[in-house]
Amino acid sequence: TSRSSGAGMLLTSKWLVHIFNVCKTFGSGVFQTFNGTLFHVKSTCPFTLTRFTFAGVDCSITVQREPTGLMNRVVILVNKVTTILQNGVVSVEGNRITLPFDHTYQHVYQYGIYIMLKSKVLPFSVTWLSSSGGISSISVSWQPPLQTVKLDLVLSFQSKVRYDTFLHVTVDCEVMSYAKECRLSKFDTYMQLCLQNMFPKVNINAKCAFIKEIVYLCGNKTHLWSLWRKITLCQEPSCPGDLTYQELGPAFPPTCSNPQPNSDALINTCLPPAGMVVNDRADDFRSVRVTDCPCVHGGKTYAPGQSIISKCQSCVCKEGKWGCSPNACPPRCIIEGQVVTTFDGKQYSLPGKCTYVAAKGLSWTVTIKFSHTDMSIEEMNLDVCHRSTLICVWTGFLTEHATVFWQSSMFVQVRTSFGMKMQVQVSPEIQLYLYMPPTERTKGLCGTYNNNTEDDFTTSSGIIENSARPFASSWTVGVCSLDDLPICMNTNNEIFAEDKCAQLTNTSGVFASCHDYVPVNTIAKACVQRICQCTSGLQKCLCVALGNYAKACASQGIDVGDWRAASSCSKYISLRTIGLTLLNRTTA
Repeated sequence: TSRSSGAGMLLTSKWLVHIFNVCKTFGSGVFQTFNGTLFHVKSTCPFTLTRFTFAGVDCSITVQREPTGLMNRVVILVNKVTTILQNGVVSVEGNRITLPFDHTYQHVYQYGIYIMLKSKVLPFSVTWLSSSGGISSISVSWQPPLQTVKLDLVLSFQSKVRYDTFLHVTVDCEVMSYAKECRLSKFDTYMQLCLQNMFPKVNINAKCAFIKEIVYLCGNKTHLWSLWRKITLCQEPSCPGDLTYQELGPAFPPTCSNPQPNSDALINTCLPPAGMVVNDRADDFRSVRVTDCPCVHGGKTYAPGQSIISKCQSCVCKEGKWGCSPNACPPRCIIEGQVVTTFDGKQYSLPGKCTYVAAKGLSWTVTIKFSHTDMSIEEMNLDVCHRSTLICVWTGFLTEHATVFWQSSMFVQVRTSFGMKMQVQVSPEIQLYLYMPPTERTKGLCGTYNNNTEDDFTTSSGIIENSARPFASSWTVGVCSLDDLPICMNTNNEIFAEDKCAQLTNTSGVFASCHDYVPVNTIAKACVQRICQCTSGLQKCLCVALGNYAKACASQGIDVGDWRAASSCSKYISLRTIGLTLLNRTTA
């Protein structure tokens, strides 16, 4: 339906969408709706390509074209996350991204010569082609298991829409004569669209996007397929490095990281020569043989045959992959302030100052309570159920089920009758390190301990979450308000954090000798985060953060020297009084 009044026009249509249906716009203003309707709109006004709500998730896609016909701005809103395509840049929530980009709700990555945004909360994806001067095509695709959903296509204009008409077939549309052999069911419609698409001063990429659509409708078995680039000004897209363009090929080229990618779809793509792979460990898109692929560790590139040796294992680079000896060091769960590293190696930040279940087995539970003033652990509890007796252990005593002793002036060691070991740092801040026997399975903040990070965010009700917040909130104990923590308490904290945490990444500093063995970027970010949230003395919070990296280095057999003296942290080596409490309760 259409309504027109004065200077505005509103075009609205509704339909049912079925499996694999696609809505798209290409060329200088050609639209194809989900039910296959085709029309052309010439306008430089922003309008909504599609808008809908499914399973409680709102989605809308808005596009805007330049006078040349190419789109210069696209706004994709999915589940309150805004992605903007403009001036050749992709930004998410206001931040420019590089590909591939993984977000809680979406994944953005290269897909042949296109870029694809795939939603993690809805069964749909958005694919677009960026050309010189703008975006020449964009499509929205629905995937199974969605059967039907009602969508709106709403084109809203601030000025009156004018359709250009032509009285004769232009040179640009002569290619349509070759398409007659295809016997397109809507040939007359496409011919009319061609006349409307090829208006004066239209960008060459907008012209070619329309012609390519016709060619692909005809298919690669027709005369037009091999002829269309010769009879038009449409050149093959350029490829980076030494890759070559193919009209039909796998969406994902073989790389050093993935020599045998799973690419079912055949699309426009850039590929390395046969028998070669793309060296994705470098930025120049060069092709190499798999045997010449380098390896990466801790942000550093290693040539084939090079090795790295740590306290726990030794590894040799071969065909782009590390071949490592068995890990002699047992996996551990680390809780250092707000930052948690699960047994399987997944790292995340806790969303609030609450009491949490850190880890839980069949007969035991470890809980941690955070201070109300800052993100530091105030109390750690170990509850052991054995023979109808519940024993709650606050660090510092001996029972038949747990042995507690001082390991050093800063650490308390807890050994249990069921094989779990705990190392508790007590100064200058309580931090927790858990070690499990190989046969034990856990739940809680520390994850599932099964060598699979994908299910680490399993909630207390057994649901696997995509993000840390709902996962962590399911393991809170008692009443807890998960208010969003400010990025930084104040400007002074932020300036201090950026300046002092740089010690960690300094390539000539005291920690540099460990960079090849323990990746530093994640810990450096955690350092900034800790100081930004600090309320108990900035220098103390800094020393805790630096100490966390020093401990990680020591666990790999790397001695970083007297980092405390180099960082003015010597005064924070002190004992802390540990409360001793034993509570025996007989369970029913």
